[in-house]
Formats: sequence, C-alpha cells, structure tokens
Amino acid sequence: MSPYGLTDWPGVLHLLAADGPADVVHRVRQAEASAGPNAPVPGDATVAHWTHLPRSEDDDL
Repeated sequence: MSPYGLTDWPGVLHLLAADGPADVVHRVRQAEASAGPNAPVPGDATVAHWTHLPRSEDDDL
C-alpha cells in the first residue's frame, strides 16, 4: 500500500497498463496535494514501465 493509500503494486501495474505512466504520476501528485500541510515535500517523479513482448519469427533475422 502506498503512503497515501492509493493502491498496491499490482494496482500500479494495472494503472500503467490501462492509463500509462503519466496518469500514475498525476494520481500521486493529486494525493500529495491533498495530504495537507504536514505532508512530505514531493520529489522528482519517474515511472519506467517495461513490458516483455513475445518474440516474433522476424527477431531471428
């Protein structure tokens, strides 16, 4: 579970597949903004999402 109670890692993977990395960062930024004055200062945001694609027969050429 995230510090903001948004989701768990399987949920993050689902969001990445459904809406992409920009949406994940946007959701975190929204949660940070509504966390109140005692919330930690937001840091840099980077999302790397790699999916393994099946090999095709052309890969061997």
